[in-house]
Amino acid sequence: MGKLTLHVNDELIASAKKEAAERGTSVSRLVGAFFRSLAARRSESSVPSDSRKPTSPSSDGLPPLTKSLLGSLSGYSENPDAVREKYTDYLENKHS
Repeated sequence: MGKLTLHVNDELIASAKKEAAERGTSVSRLVGAFFRSLAARRSESSVPSDSRKPTSPSSDGLPPLTKSLLGSLSGYSENPDAVREKYTDYLENKHS
């Protein structure tokens, strides 16, 4: 495994360390995951669009933040039309 030195501002370093700690991983692993996701996107964009196969939702290649949100709405079962109506009512009240 190689070593890489990055020069970034102190605020970004602190933020990366906090994020890594919250995820129970290291900054190096976060950076590695980011680089892998970039490589995956690049390889996907080099495939002609008509040859891409539809895929089911999975966590492969997702950025860490997006991956952490997977399943967060799985218990949500409210009717979409009811949600739209509630939101419309909210906006009408807000702007009247």
